[in-house]
Amino acid sequence: MTKNEPAAIREYKMAFEEFFKDIPKPKNKKEIKKQMDEFMHWYNNIRKQSDTGKTPAEMYKELYGKNPKPIVKRK
Repeated sequence: MTKNEPAAIREYKMAFEEFFKDIPKPKNKKEIKKQMDEFMHWYNNIRKQSDTGKTPAEMYKELYGKNPKPIVKRK
């Protein structure tokens, strides 16, 4: 991480490292997709941002007055 990166990028990288530090490497594309789906859910709905103390979903609701649309899973 560099100091010149926008705060949002630094936050995302911190979260990525935090989430994946103890997760085994995926064996195939299906596992990659599953892990990334789990990460995105955790990042957007569970993990509080270090600078605001809120999840991205909470910040979206404050800004737009409604919950963000859930990510639609591809078939």
